[in-house]
Amino acid sequence: MADYNKALHEIKLVNGSFIKGIPASEPERFRGPQFHGGWLDELAAWEYLQDSWDMIQFGIRLGKHTKLICSTTPKPKDLILDLVGREGDDVVVTKASTYSNIANLAPSFQKQILQYEGTNLGRQEIHAELIDMEESGIVKRTWFRLWPDGKPFPKLEYIIQSYDCATSDKTYNDPTGSITMGVFKPMDGGMSVMILDCWQEHLQYPDLRPKVLDEYESVFGEGRDKKLVDLVLVEDKSAGISLIQDLQRAHLPVHAYNPGKADKVQRLSIVANIIKAGRVWVPESSKRKGFVRDWAEGMVSQICSFPETAHDEFVDCISQGLRYLRDAGWISIDAPPREELMQEDIDDAELYNRKGRSNPYSQ
Repeated sequence: MADYNKALHEIKLVNGSFIKGIPASEPERFRGPQFHGGWLDELAAWEYLQDSWDMIQFGIRLGKHTKLICSTTPKPKDLILDLVGREGDDVVVTKASTYSNIANLAPSFQKQILQYEGTNLGRQEIHAELIDMEESGIVKRTWFRLWPDGKPFPKLEYIIQSYDCATSDKTYNDPTGSITMGVFKPMDGGMSVMILDCWQEHLQYPDLRPKVLDEYESVFGEGRDKKLVDLVLVEDKSAGISLIQDLQRAHLPVHAYNPGKADKVQRLSIVANIIKAGRVWVPESSKRKGFVRDWAEGMVSQICSFPETAHDEFVDCISQGLRYLRDAGWISIDAPPREELMQEDIDDAELYNRKGRSNPYSQ
């Protein structure tokens, strides 16, 4: 080492090489410098993972063969999954467990890590195993019911198209998503929802407007049971505000959805019981029995992997769609029995006229 500048995080070696340290918490700091290669430590734990990664790609451009080394616990982030999926192409993957270095670790630590054996956290942190994101999701894939391939669709009573609009002009990070849901009455239960269509595209207002108008004209169902869309549901934020105003001027039945202060995790948790109760159906694939159709796979995967996913447009779409249908009375999930309460101890006026209820659509 010829020189070390602690303030600038710079090291100069006697052979002329230059090493620059840049914090991953500041993606814009990667803009400007250029390098032959880099070492990205704990990549999966970076707060601004995709933004930092994108900026780094533009800076690793010197020499004939650039190279990045990424050392990290393999958390199931989209970027990590993509890199592992490229193994054998332009990525080499090596793995080692904590036990490979166990002789150099404190005896107390060795004893401590044993309690995590057999757990998902232990599989990830000790054995460098890439855990399927769906294993830790709020919604489980098995909760969605498959509508058998070849079976005629049921008569749809009500159809809504639920939209989550992009929040910026980025072409990568912020797609607009849409899910079309039809309400029907199955033979073996209460009112349910059929996922009729879903899509995501990098569309911003005003380019989104003709797409929504075209989707609104879609016809769903078969024979005499063909039906048009009854309601367009749009989250009342960012590009959605302009879209709502435009659709209202075009006399479309649009409803502005306001989630209030509930965050995305809370919003999905609120409607998860509807999916768990088997009230949400997805058409079965005609090629792979027991799987959803190809156009629905990305939607189901994202919803079941949340909150570990990089994108959440389908999560927002299904959360607000099911919430609206429940609040509008189309779907009703019976509450579990409260056996600990005796009927004579319940005051009817208190039970049915409780104060402090809040409007879920208010700010």
